Amino acid sequence: MSALTDNHFAVLTAVAAPAILTNASSVQCLGLGNRIARVIDRTRAVAIAMAGEASGSELRKHLEYEFALLRRRARFLTYSLRLGYAALGGFAAEALTAVLGGLLAYSPFAHLSTATAIIALLIGILSVGAFVVSCTYMVRETVMALENLESEANTLMLHTMLQTKKRA
Repeated sequence: MSALTDNHFAVLTAVAAPAILTNASSVQCLGLGNRIARVIDRTRAVAIAMAGEASGSELRKHLEYEFALLRRRARFLTYSLRLGYAALGGFAAEALTAVLGGLLAYSPFAHLSTATAIIALLIGILSVGAFVVSCTYMVRETVMALENLESEANTLMLHTMLQTKKRA
């Protein structure tokens, strides 16, 4: 018998690790969905503000820059969400494959247990890779979100300044 079939905790560990990673990636996907919703809301607000500004105005230029940042953020969030869902599915598949391998170890097809373990490991490696790249996209989007926030503040200051000049 192999070390995996001699130790029931090894099978439990093989199932628990993907389960924890499945939870982490599902929480990440939920957060990404919320971030996408925020970007959509802000994009709509900027588009409405742009529609009311004359082409070539200073405020319009600020709004166009902000709009471009929002589009880039949306792209990064979309990439991140796709990879997050791929990781989520992969971790679930890895857990199921590990359970199947554990069951095979005690069946007449015990020789397939090793192959199943290798398949689970490969799925796990791909899933962790997808999760890490998804997190990388999310970090890049967060940096852009901070840049976007600064741009929003500058646009608001410019808008306030222009409104003050109009009243004077």
